Amino acid sequence: MATQPLIAASTVRRQFGGISDMTVWRWVQKGLLPEPIKINGRNYWRESDVEALKQGRSGNSGKAAA
Repeated sequence: MATQPLIAASTVRRQFGGISDMTVWRWVQKGLLPEPIKINGRNYWRESDVEALKQGRSGNSGKAAA
């Protein structure tokens, strides 16, 4: 199984115009982004989930929201 590239929280914030950590947290709470993958206390998201949000879909491992 191929691993998906991960994007750090700082990169996610920058890709959406410099949003705050709180905005990212709210998006996770609303289901716009899935829960982050924690590595050494830092938050990462799958690149496909971030791209899905950019395209207007809810990011849940590449699956579009119903």
